[in-house]
Amino acid sequence: MAGQEDQELAASVGLEVSQVVELPRPRTADGQETARMYAVLTVTVRRPGAAHAPPAATVRAPADADGADADAAEAAGPRLAEVLLIDHSSSMVMPPSRLAAARAAAVSALARIPDGSLFALVAGGDRTAMIYPRRPGLAVAHAESRAAAEAALHDCTPGGGTAMGTWLERARQLFRELPAAADGAWVRHALLLTDGKNEPGYETRAELHERVERCARAFACDVVGIGDAWETDELLLIARTLGGRTRAVADLTRLPDELASLTGRAADRDVTGLRLRLYHRAGVRPHSFEQVHPTRVALRPDRVDLSGVGTGAGGPVHEYDLGPCGEETRAYLLCVGAPYDPAQLGKQLLLTEVELDTEGPAAARLPDPQPVLMRWTDDADLYSRLDPQVAHYRQEEELHRTFEEACAELKLGRRAAAETLLGAAWRLASEAGDTAMQDHLRRLVRVRDSAGGTVELRDRIAKFDVEAARIQSSTTVLPGPRPPGPRPPGAAR
Repeated sequence: MAGQEDQELAASVGLEVSQVVELPRPRTADGQETARMYAVLTVTVRRPGAAHAPPAATVRAPADADGADADAAEAAGPRLAEVLLIDHSSSMVMPPSRLAAARAAAVSALARIPDGSLFALVAGGDRTAMIYPRRPGLAVAHAESRAAAEAALHDCTPGGGTAMGTWLERARQLFRELPAAADGAWVRHALLLTDGKNEPGYETRAELHERVERCARAFACDVVGIGDAWETDELLLIARTLGGRTRAVADLTRLPDELASLTGRAADRDVTGLRLRLYHRAGVRPHSFEQVHPTRVALRPDRVDLSGVGTGAGGPVHEYDLGPCGEETRAYLLCVGAPYDPAQLGKQLLLTEVELDTEGPAAARLPDPQPVLMRWTDDADLYSRLDPQVAHYRQEEELHRTFEEACAELKLGRRAAAETLLGAAWRLASEAGDTAMQDHLRRLVRVRDSAGGTVELRDRIAKFDVEAARIQSSTTVLPGPRPPGPRPPGAAR
């Protein structure tokens, strides 16, 4: 009976490989690899109907500077630890409504942290200061601690410059102090809100890169920019490296809902320990592996096993930590190649086996491993086909690249070239079904011919609209449903 209940509470994880297996036979005399195989790996997590997982550990709430009773609360420690990094540099008071909106948004985020979770509220400037709790540490979330955190937030005075890497370092230090959970599975999430960019006098770009890299894999971080003085590349660097999302919020009245949504999403990501493992066969050369949905992120393996390469028994084994998951779909684009053997012409071959596994006692029903296949052929009708999902994500990459080129032309004042590129971006967004990107593009251009991609630059273009569109172009949409009909021969299911 207990086993059946465990199955009902376990998340269900799906895995699908989408590809066209045929590759053109190499025409070179030496038979070396000339073609690459692309495949989309789609991981879908479906959470059980139950809300949060049961508490995982017992932790002691830290005392704050006001003398709160350090022994007051031994609370059941949940899986979520949340650190809110709120910009309190001098620019946040210009205008005063900006700081008021940030504080209201932080309060909304606090309200979405489940009771019993651990949290901290940090003021970010050229240095960091603990807002709540007063001493460095994490507090247990409940009605009283939230009220105390809100009061402390309104007592905090902005000042100084901006050095976001130091904010992230403070979050990393706080997460390092987490008590050992019974199941070892803490969801570590930070939410960074800023209205500005790093100032070289406080933190150089190289120092920011170094600090962000130190935080990689230690926690996830979503980033929100308000105003129009933030630097897009800095926000994207933080979010991409730390596995988060980036948002640009123009309407400050929407800011509380935005932060509450991001915090609630983190609280719901209670499926932990998922790992994606790629077993490449002997002779296979991995070229690239990247997440392509919901955001594009180049991935580096957490573990690499080359023992099979040394003995000739197999190829490299790459393993990736997927981080905490909620009810969501993620897609990954794999590119591999293999040397040609004339004896293999027409035969279906295994290139890579894809496996999902869990680390620790994670409650998840896992799918069977799936193959990435290939078949050398001389039939152009077969190898010239494009898998719809592979084509979709490569088109999304072209959209991002085209839009970045358009922004570069705009900065140089070359309006005609920018207009042509924005027309191409509109056409690509239309074909990909990326309506959110189309909404951003409409703030930059008037669309004259949607199907043909003919657009006209608007006379006045706000900097915020350009940079918000850059952030939007870093995200992708899922491909539309496949047309009815049989799958391509040999395609993995």
